[in-house]
Amino acid sequence: MSAIILGIGIIAFMCFLNAVDPFRHLRITIHNQSDYELTNIQTSLTTGGNSFNTKKGSLHLLEENIPSGEDLKFAPQLQVSGESSVYLTFTNSRGETYNEVVCGYTEYLSGNSYVTVTNENVTVKEECM
Repeated sequence: MSAIILGIGIIAFMCFLNAVDPFRHLRITIHNQSDYELTNIQTSLTTGGNSFNTKKGSLHLLEENIPSGEDLKFAPQLQVSGESSVYLTFTNSRGETYNEVVCGYTEYLSGNSYVTVTNENVTVKEECM
């Protein structure tokens, strides 16, 4: 009987985590499926739909690089006030720089964004609020 109660408790806890997940601080997961290391990784917060209107204090630089075949999950430390967008900028080891929107609209910096980098392109799946 205690095994059944424990099983139900575990299932209930997992459902709770899945329900709360979109409301946690924004997390970005980068899947580097390319043949190149990703460097100079930074996130920035902009307002008004203009990537040149970056607010002071709204830039987060990562110290880590992402080797080929590796993943990195992080929560960017950005200051939000009102309607904003989150951009991810990085350079690959060939010297090519990418600037991708990872959260097109947010007021709370919550949810998840998944970035997949291949040799051919970069795809972003946004689940942010």
